[in-house]
Amino acid sequence: MNGLAALFRRFFLVELFAGMWITIKNHFRPHITIEYPREKPDLAPRFRGVPRLRRDPETAEELCIGCLLCEQICPDDCISIVVDKRPGGKGKMAKSFIIDYERCCFCGLCVDPCPTTPITAIYMSHDYELSDYSRQEFITQRAALVDGHPIKRYEK
Repeated sequence: MNGLAALFRRFFLVELFAGMWITIKNHFRPHITIEYPREKPDLAPRFRGVPRLRRDPETAEELCIGCLLCEQICPDDCISIVVDKRPGGKGKMAKSFIIDYERCCFCGLCVDPCPTTPITAIYMSHDYELSDYSRQEFITQRAALVDGHPIKRYEK
């Protein structure tokens, strides 16, 4: 009997029609895939993209105080900061703030030790399109990192 059932399945192509039934059934259901270049995905609020610097929303000056904590905690050593004294006197400021996105693992550890309150000076943005043709484009200076300025890669 087992051989007769196998012959019946093979002769009448039961597996083929079962597969075609699944295909036809799912063809008329709504699509669940995102057509990426035309449609952008909805990102979770805690999505970790590219680290960027933030400006004070009221005064529009940089929040970075040059404490070097983000540079020290970075496991990939992709953050490089040069600190200088503030021109007005008290405190320090970041003279140069460079992030190499090619080395960055987007872990978000640089955000946690930032002592600026109530808003941290560095944050993980929702930028996720990280492709380019040259390696030099992944090293980003401070001017390109700050809110309101696009990242250098996207200015093409």
